[in-house]
Amino acid sequence: MDQYVTWATSLIVSLISLLLMHGLTAYLIEVELIQCLIDALMRWTLGSETTPIPVERNMHDVIASGVGFLDNLASTQPFQPDTNYPVYISEPLVVLSLRSLFEKQGWTTRQAWMAQSFRNARNKPSAGYIFEEAVLCVLMEAYGGEPGPLATAFQCMESLGSRKVALVSLRRGADGNMQYTPVSWTSGSSDCLGFKARSLDDVLAFLGDPGGKAFLFPDTHMGPDLVLFFRDEETKELILLAVQGELTLEFNLVRVIDSVTPRPFYTTMVRIKPL
Repeated sequence: MDQYVTWATSLIVSLISLLLMHGLTAYLIEVELIQCLIDALMRWTLGSETTPIPVERNMHDVIASGVGFLDNLASTQPFQPDTNYPVYISEPLVVLSLRSLFEKQGWTTRQAWMAQSFRNARNKPSAGYIFEEAVLCVLMEAYGGEPGPLATAFQCMESLGSRKVALVSLRRGADGNMQYTPVSWTSGSSDCLGFKARSLDDVLAFLGDPGGKAFLFPDTHMGPDLVLFFRDEETKELILLAVQGELTLEFNLVRVIDSVTPRPFYTTMVRIKPL
């Protein structure tokens, strides 16, 4: 089985490499296919989200190649070629191979995908969601792999900013104890870096067992926009970090601090004007 997966991965990566190397020809003929692969890869790895892909022209090649897996489609259910099925990527070896491959081409890098997402944002709220994913990428660059000082990405007191931390993912083992794994763009304990919660139950389930994912995007009713875990290089202690992202010209520090304070995580404050 392992040999089959390795062979299939090599075949997939060779196919995508061939398309990318054709330069302008690939851009004119296969750019839509490659763009769908990038979208599926980024949405799955950043937030564990599927990507609806139109099954038309050569788009079925994404599924036929083995890169895309259909969500909620039983093996006995007939495939409908005119239906847009949500597609995800769940083979870690394929994820790592595609991620490494896409980073070698300027128009398929993470930065290019993020810039295009901002350009395609239809309004400020949608740009805010993209900004949260951009914060994930910044923290991955700063603390993924090798430990780095907190002051690299955060403005804080010198004594606190000099503490070196590394990004880690957690997973509850068979013995019930939580285990940690260092995380980088090329290593970790899950094929996904983040998980986007839809409800309080999703948040509690993640905190109970992150399943090897390093980042949590809480549901819209929770104060923080991003939750992650650091490991202090010196003390070896685990640190839960709650981050609030603000894409605004009117920065309200008090409101931001309240949003990342655990006690009012799910508290909604309503101001009533006097009669």
